[in-house]
Amino acid sequence: LKQGFLLDIKNIVDFEEIPPELVINWDQTGINYVPVGSWTMEKEGARRVELAGKDDKRQLTAVFAGSMSGDFLPPQLIYQGKTRRCIPQADFPVDWDVTFSVNHWSNEGTMIDYIENVFLPYVEGKRQELQLASCYPAVVIFDNFKAQCTTQILQMLDDHHIYVILIPPNCTDRLQPMDLSVNKPAKDFLRKEFQTWYSKQVCSQLQGKSEKSPVDTRASVVKPLGAEWMIALFNYLKGKPEIISNGFKEIKAYLDS
Repeated sequence: LKQGFLLDIKNIVDFEEIPPELVINWDQTGINYVPVGSWTMEKEGARRVELAGKDDKRQLTAVFAGSMSGDFLPPQLIYQGKTRRCIPQADFPVDWDVTFSVNHWSNEGTMIDYIENVFLPYVEGKRQELQLASCYPAVVIFDNFKAQCTTQILQMLDDHHIYVILIPPNCTDRLQPMDLSVNKPAKDFLRKEFQTWYSKQVCSQLQGKSEKSPVDTRASVVKPLGAEWMIALFNYLKGKPEIISNGFKEIKAYLDS
């Protein structure tokens, strides 16, 4: 399966002479509002010490995408709710797609929005930047998640001269570039931001004279903070193209291999 998948990429890229800027992988991943840590903070001698975030299952979904050349595309963030009121107040960049669904899961509608608002503008911008025709082919690699393999989505991509290469079932941990090099560093970055904030709240309480209380991790508190950390994450990854391209290296999908 792996060799056939790599051969599909190589054959299309070589035959169509597709530049690495136009070989793209996208992937959906869950992001915890309160990243589960392996640590906590408590007064010395405390008999009971709770693990911070252990039982907190609140999430949003992020769609991350990167190119073989190391570009990190603007993400899509999907919050849980029935109206836009569920989206936190934050200075999201204008080219991000920030939306919602009733369960925060990606679906056909959110993927169509992502393609229209993020993916196609990136592809069209790169074609112009590289002085290529507006119909010059591109490649997108993604898994067989059914919400993105619908007739409408596949036709939309075909209409814009974009080849689709599906990752074989049960192989995303080995063949999905975003899984291999982006998702874990991204979650580690967000966890570190949360831990820094959490420790400051605890230290502030321990240094004070008032009665101690649990750190406030209500959605109204952590969602805006998480949005700020997500923006910081994006800026970090934009400045580290090697993180993005490493995922393609790991599946041996170089154009010049």
